[in-house]
Amino acid sequence: MNSANFRAWRWDGTGIVPHRAGVPLNDRGFRYGQHLFESIAVRNGAALLAHEHLELLLTSAREKGIPFTRNLATMLRKFVNGITLSDGMLRIYLTAGEGAPASPVRTPGLYLSWEQAHFPTWDELQKGMELTILQKPFSGDGWGIKSGNYEAHLTAMASARAMGAGEGIVLDAAGRVISCTMGNLLAWLPGRSGIMLVTPPKDRGSRAGAVLDWVKRSQDVVERDLRAADLQRAVSLAVTNSRLGVMSVARIDRKKLPSPHLALELSQNYLRTHGLLGNA
Repeated sequence: MNSANFRAWRWDGTGIVPHRAGVPLNDRGFRYGQHLFESIAVRNGAALLAHEHLELLLTSAREKGIPFTRNLATMLRKFVNGITLSDGMLRIYLTAGEGAPASPVRTPGLYLSWEQAHFPTWDELQKGMELTILQKPFSGDGWGIKSGNYEAHLTAMASARAMGAGEGIVLDAAGRVISCTMGNLLAWLPGRSGIMLVTPPKDRGSRAGAVLDWVKRSQDVVERDLRAADLQRAVSLAVTNSRLGVMSVARIDRKKLPSPHLALELSQNYLRTHGLLGNA
């Protein structure tokens, strides 16, 4: 791969150094997909929501029993905050390292990569995304964990794109919304006291997201179960992830949303907060 478009680093036990080889074949992160990851958007030389992403990685590591020492966390924060990169996606992978299947993780691996990426332009944000509700249910167990076992997400995304949509909404076996295939979902729903902003609850399997957490800090967001019928009466929808930021939705299953400006206003606020409004 062109070195101008891709760079990589690894933790060597004392520091984070350039990495020019692949992940060792005996690393369980490669062999069994036993790794965790976070993806950070780098724009205008800044790693957006870097602190939040690293906290999410630390939380996931604790839940999965992968050691993430204070020294390593400190070094990683210094590296992410100190490195100068062009616009693109910085990805952090914490692996289980060497070991037999199901054995305790003793020496985890840490790898980072950066690659150029396309971020939505202001015209694309205004145009909005097409969403579709996927008919095949998925289990919420493990769905929200950012790990190497991502096949279900990829299968769901492929299904959405085969239907002409940019993203798909994933339901569980009971018909409740889990999330989008590669991001979180926001829905503006009419209620007795006006429009309320809703997102599926985490215990349904939606993944933790730094951008979603930013939305929760800047808006009143209600966590509650959503079903397909709720989405059909939504006045506005948005998809959030690190690369998209807050992406407004123009249509769901080819039906135009009546108030897409609500999502677009939030998208605009996200860009303004991070000094990106003139660069979208």
